[in-house]
Amino acid sequence: MATPTINLESSSAWEYDVFLSFRGETRKGFTNDLYCALCRAGVRTFRDDDELRKGEDLSSEFKRAIQNSRIAAIVLSQDYASSRWCLDELLQILDCKEKRKQTVFPVFYGVEASQVQNQSGNYGVALANHERRFGANKVHTWRDAVTKVGNLSGLDLRDAAVDGNESKFIKTIIEKVQLVVGRRVPMFVAKHVVGLDSQVQHVVQLILREPNDGVRMIGIYGMGGIGKTTLAKAVYNRLFGYFDSSCFLEIRSGISEIKYLQEELLSKLLKREIKVGSEDEGIVLIKQWLQAKKCLIVLDNLEYINQFNALCGQRDWFGVGSRIILTTTEAPVLRILKDEERYEAKVLNQKESLQLFSLHAFGEPSLPKEDYIELSDDLVAYCGGLPLALEVLGADLFDKSKEEWISAFEKLKRIPHNGIQDRLKIRYDRLLDDHTKSLFLDLVCFPYEVPIDIAISMFEAMGYSANIEIQHLVDKCLINNYGSQISMHSLIREMGKEIIRLESPDKPGERSRLWCLNDIHDVLVEHKGTTAVEVILPNAPMKNMRYHTKAFKNMKKLRWLQIDHIHLYGGFNYLSKELKILQWNHCPLEYIPSDFHFEKLVSLDMRGSNIKKFQASIKYFRCLKSLDFSFSKRLKETPSFGGGAQNLESVSFRACSSLVKVDSSIGELERLIRLDFRDCPKLKKLPNSLCQLRSLQLLDVYNCTKLKELPKELGNLISPLHNRTNFY
Repeated sequence: MATPTINLESSSAWEYDVFLSFRGETRKGFTNDLYCALCRAGVRTFRDDDELRKGEDLSSEFKRAIQNSRIAAIVLSQDYASSRWCLDELLQILDCKEKRKQTVFPVFYGVEASQVQNQSGNYGVALANHERRFGANKVHTWRDAVTKVGNLSGLDLRDAAVDGNESKFIKTIIEKVQLVVGRRVPMFVAKHVVGLDSQVQHVVQLILREPNDGVRMIGIYGMGGIGKTTLAKAVYNRLFGYFDSSCFLEIRSGISEIKYLQEELLSKLLKREIKVGSEDEGIVLIKQWLQAKKCLIVLDNLEYINQFNALCGQRDWFGVGSRIILTTTEAPVLRILKDEERYEAKVLNQKESLQLFSLHAFGEPSLPKEDYIELSDDLVAYCGGLPLALEVLGADLFDKSKEEWISAFEKLKRIPHNGIQDRLKIRYDRLLDDHTKSLFLDLVCFPYEVPIDIAISMFEAMGYSANIEIQHLVDKCLINNYGSQISMHSLIREMGKEIIRLESPDKPGERSRLWCLNDIHDVLVEHKGTTAVEVILPNAPMKNMRYHTKAFKNMKKLRWLQIDHIHLYGGFNYLSKELKILQWNHCPLEYIPSDFHFEKLVSLDMRGSNIKKFQASIKYFRCLKSLDFSFSKRLKETPSFGGGAQNLESVSFRACSSLVKVDSSIGELERLIRLDFRDCPKLKKLPNSLCQLRSLQLLDVYNCTKLKELPKELGNLISPLHNRTNFY
């Protein structure tokens, strides 16, 4: 695929808007008036000084001025070609036109374009004189340059519109210049930016992959505060000078009528006020007026697909070579783009983070002051490479004492910074419904990544539409789904936890979710739990702790409970009847009493337990789908499955090294798909009732060294998917 011929030297902006090339004869009259008019119009113009014109050759300062000017305005007067200096300027200008896409405006002042093209009149005489002095070879390049500039579309003083009126002529020139430079104002990007160059280069390369005869869109997405807008501004500044029209449109949240966005887009690109009657009319006008223009457009902070459809819905609305850059935290807005047209903004690495933090905390991007190095490292780690957080916290700590730093960091561990919290919470507030918000708040209670299959299983157990709701959180850039793992940025997790904390700042027992060990301990010891509590997920093991089951008496809505290592005593009838997931790994009890039954429980996880016998009848677990006793080394026999638990799909007794008996009632589990007895060295026999498991797809008996044979009919089992059951 061909690469567009765009030279990206001098990346962000031109030093001058206009370079004036002229013969000295016009200096005190027309050229001076034109120069002053350009300056009054705010156009940065380079005009040489007589003192700079020394020697025969162009000085390096002149060459630099030409190279760094967006437009070269060449005042082609009667005696222009008589100056070797002017002709050398012309060569340099045409070289910049070719290599740097410089715009060239010939201004025919007192001469006809044909006279320049054909090198007649004064131009023919001047070039003939040069040929006698410098030779044909040298003058040949000048003749070629004069012909080229004469063939360019220019402005003629004798045009009917101005009819020799120099003031009108100058006004016409100014208007033409402003069409180019009026929108050539770069976007403001902080003087000191960190970690931006590599990302800018990556996005520029994505933009340049398509040939100039195509229209390319690039979408930049990522979580709030990661620097999408800054990245888009830097890319815009690097490229805008190479397009006929350019526009950076910041889409402000809360603007409901798309026609206003269409008006702003068109007005910025066309440099005049545009009114749009309706969204449909706006689409027609965009296509009608921009189809012939090579545009660079940035639509910053797109939120809805209808904004995309109304502002840049079809590529053929824009002229060949156009580039449209979109930024968003709403990934679905970009789904119409190709994979190679989407770019996820990256967090900063540790070195870059420290530089950005130091810039705001100490006023320079060098290493922190010696006394602050350890604190700076801790604060940078807390920010997780998020530019927003590094800038906000750094600015807050500027000129503060070390003691104030320590105090601020201790507070951060308990309560997030408001400026960061409010910015990140915007995405949460815009979630579709309370159901999706609830799933997100469940996820923030996890201190680690969660395998996607496990997450879907758990959330479906609690009645969520897990697949679609998890994807919605990914689309909102609130969570990530990489490599089959669900993860989230640490500050997003902190934001979610703060939402929960604010449900009841001073009374943890009145919050919907508990994860902090101290809060959980306080609630269970003091029996402070209320109907508000739905989830208890400790963020670390609570080993050697004992609580009476009465602590759960008032938690009527508790649906997810993790009590790994915890010793519960008392009647289990105090636990919520709404429980759907119970995780009790390393349960210290030897026997599970008969009152241990939960009609709505979907998942029971008791891995690594001390249980010898599960006395409770599984028939009372009518909704149970997953049962896991793996690594329960003292368990001697399976529970009775008779009379209930018909929804069980997965049962595991893996590495139950004392297991000797499998209850024959296991054959009643008509929906059982997966059955695991791997590494059960004392298991000698499996009941013949296993042959009734018509839904079974996997039976794992690997390393059951005393198991000599399987039930004879087991090999004839056919799963509902018409595949033979797998045996291991």
